[in-house]
This record gives sequence, structure tokens and C-alpha cells, in this order.
Amino acid sequence: MNCDLIAPHYQSLEYLTFGKSLERRRFAFLSAAVAARSAILCGGGDGRFLARLLLANPLVRVDFVEASGKMIELAERRIRALGHAFRARVRFEACDLRHFKPRQSNYDLIATHFFLDCFSQSEVSELSQRLASWASPQTQWIVSEFQEAPGVFANLASRVLIRALYAAFRISTGLRITHLPNYEAALAANGFRLQCDEHSFAGLLRSSLWKRVI
Repeated sequence: MNCDLIAPHYQSLEYLTFGKSLERRRFAFLSAAVAARSAILCGGGDGRFLARLLLANPLVRVDFVEASGKMIELAERRIRALGHAFRARVRFEACDLRHFKPRQSNYDLIATHFFLDCFSQSEVSELSQRLASWASPQTQWIVSEFQEAPGVFANLASRVLIRALYAAFRISTGLRITHLPNYEAALAANGFRLQCDEHSFAGLLRSSLWKRVI
């Protein structure tokens, strides 16, 4: 999957399709991140969550891992606009998370926003295991994802929309995944427990906060 082609237009396309619903999902549990000191943002896109995190938490240092070089450029430009002190707290890494090598192994915040749905079930299990191996004992994990909505009609509509989104990303980015993975099982298998969650867009969108319990 390569988002370079759509990177310059991603925010506009997102707003056109969902308004600010996805943005609200990303920011839903930002208050839980104010005590974090070391964070990893996976597939952070154009850096909107990163900017909000740095503004909300003046002490956190962030590893921002994103496979798209164009997205990295947008994110870095956004953070540079905040000032040198903000840019100094971020290490940008343009690489696939599966090949990323952290300089530390004690992240107390993990954030994956509309990221895990780009991988197969086995890949999500592998990524969850890798991230858990870099986490501190009380790490919090913020997740925003699509889901199949509850209820007969809402479920049918959400399944159609999810398939359409996968088809669109297959054309524009080369994404080969065709259905949502069960990331909840992967997080739970690696010692994370659901603390709370929120839903919107008729149940299609979900934000959840998980905490490592070991």
C-alpha cells in the first residue's frame, strides 16, 4: 500500500466523504495521552493527531512511523509550523512498521488511527506482538477504526460502504486487503484490555482506549 498519490488530497477527500467524523474519532481519547512521555504513532498520515498530541502534552516525545514519504512531508510541515520546540520532540520515520527498529522499548502510548484495517488478520497479530514488545507495563493504546455497525439495516449499509472504501483504496494505493481484521483479539492476546470506547456515524466508526495489564 502506497499513499503517496492521494496524500496531497487526503484531508479534502476525508472531509468530503465523512466530514470531520474521522477527525473526531482520532481525537476522542486525547485526554488519556496527557501523561505520556514516550509515544509511537503508527501510520500517522498527515500529522493531525500528532499536532494535537504535541499541543496537549508538552513533555511527550514521539516516534512517528508512516510508510508514505508524501504523508511524512505533510506531517513534518504541519509540525514545523508549530515551532522548533515541537519539531524537536518528534522523530519521523518513513518506513513500514513491520521493518521499524525503535531506539527504545518503553513506549507508554501507542496510537493507531485507521491503520490496522490496512492489514490481514495475521499481520495485525504480528504488529500487535511487535508493539507490545516495545511497550511499558502500563502502556495505553488508542485505536480508531471502521467497524460493521450493529442492527440489520445499519450493518448492511456499513458492509457495503466498507467494501466500497477497500475498493477505492485498492485502486488508489494498491491495498490488497478486502475485509476488516479482528484487532480486538490481537490486542487482548498481547495483554491489552479495553477501558472504554465511543461510536459514531451510525456505528460505522469506533474509537477505543486500551491499557496493558501484565
